[in-house]
Amino acid sequence: VFACGEMLDWEGPTGGYLLTACLATGRWAGRAAGRQVG
Repeated sequence: VFACGEMLDWEGPTGGYLLTACLATGRWAGRAAGRQVG
């Protein structure tokens, strides 16, 4: 997930929207990985 965040290369002030986007993409990645496992 860290590598994906670095590839997206978001630029902006720390907090708020960036934090929400990090949590949302982490959740998405976790669910996608869970579907692959079983």
